[in-house]
Amino acid sequence: MNTLALYFHIPFCNERKCDYCSFISFCNKNDRMDEYVDALIKEIKMRGAKEGKEYKISSIFFGGGTPSVLSDGQMTKIMIAIKQNFRLLPNAEITIEANPESITESKLREYLLVGVNRLSIGVQSLNDKLLAAIGRRHTSKQAKEALSLAKKIGFKNINVDMMIGLPEQTLSDVKKTVKYLIKERVNHVSAYSLILEPGTVLQEKVRVGVIKLPSEDETVEMYNLVLDMLSHAGIKRYEVSNFAMLDYECKHNQNYWRLGEYLAFGVGGHSYMKDTRFANTDDFDKYLQSIENNTLPIVSVEKLSFNERREETIMLALRTREGLNLEEFDNRFGGHFLRDKKKEIEFLSNRGFISLRNGCLKVSENAYYVLNSIILKLV
Repeated sequence: MNTLALYFHIPFCNERKCDYCSFISFCNKNDRMDEYVDALIKEIKMRGAKEGKEYKISSIFFGGGTPSVLSDGQMTKIMIAIKQNFRLLPNAEITIEANPESITESKLREYLLVGVNRLSIGVQSLNDKLLAAIGRRHTSKQAKEALSLAKKIGFKNINVDMMIGLPEQTLSDVKKTVKYLIKERVNHVSAYSLILEPGTVLQEKVRVGVIKLPSEDETVEMYNLVLDMLSHAGIKRYEVSNFAMLDYECKHNQNYWRLGEYLAFGVGGHSYMKDTRFANTDDFDKYLQSIENNTLPIVSVEKLSFNERREETIMLALRTREGLNLEEFDNRFGGHFLRDKKKEIEFLSNRGFISLRNGCLKVSENAYYVLNSIILKLV
C-alpha cells in the first residue's frame, strides 16, 4: 500500500500578520475558527472516503498561519477525524507549527495527548529589536519560555525556525541565537534567509528606505556561521535550509524533496498525487461554501509532464544531503543519467561542484551557493 503525507492549513494569526509574510493567513477571522475546524473535519471525511482506503499516512503537518492560535480542544477534534478516516503508520510523524506568544501548557498537553510528536516553534531571532522590525508578536523572553515549557511538558522532537538577513541583523545577533539553541539541545533547526515577497509590509518599508537589509555577502556570512556552529554541535545540514541531529530529520519535508505524494486540506492547500498537482481555493468564504455544498474546493489541476517530473526530481534531490540516487532515477525515468549527462557531470565534477558517492550524485558542501546553476546544467 502506498504512503501519503497530509498537510492541514490553519490560516489564523494573532492581531496582525508578520511584515514579511505572504502566506494565506487572516487576522480578522479568529471568531470563525469553530466554523473553519468544522469545515476541515468535513473535508477530511470527504477525502477519507477515497484516499483513506488507498493509502497509509506517513506524516501529518499542521502549518499556517499560526496553528497554535486554535482554541483548546480544536486540535483534538481534527485529530479524531483524521484517525477515523485515515490509517496512520505506527511511526507517523505529526508536526504542529507554534508561535511563542500563543503556546500554553494546556495546548501542549493536548497536542501530546492526541498524538502530535513534533513541535516546530517560530523563534526567528532572540533579538527583540529584530523581532519588532519584522512584525513578530513575541519577545525573546517568550521564545525561551515556550521552548523550556515544551521540553518540560515532554516534547522530545523540537524544531526551531530562525531567520537570517533581517533588517539591521549582525553576525553577533545570529551567533547569540544559534548558541542558545545549541545550549538547549534543540534537535532540528530550520534557518531561512529573508525573502522580500511582493505586496508585503516589509517589502514596502525597504522600497521607501525606512529599513535596510544586510548585503548579500553579509547574509552569506550569517549562513556560514549557522552552518559551522550547528555542524560542530552535531546538528548537520541535510537540506539547504534544514539542520538536524541524527534521526531527527523532518520526514514530512523529506517526502516533499523526494517528490512523494501529499494531500493538503484547508484554504489554499496544494496537493500532489498521481503525478498531478491540484489546489484548493485561497478564498476563505468560498472554501467554506464549497465544503458546505459537499464539493471539494479545488480550483486548479495540473498534470505534470514526464519532463517536469524528471526535472523536479533532480532539482529537489540535489538540495539534500543524500543527493540524486542514480539507480532509482534511471529506473523511474529510463535512460542512463551518467551517460546522458556525461559532459555536464565531468564539467561540474572537475570544478569540485559535485561528487559521486555510493551511487548518488551530490552537491559539494561549498557549492550550495551556486546550486541553481548546477541544477540548470543537469536538468
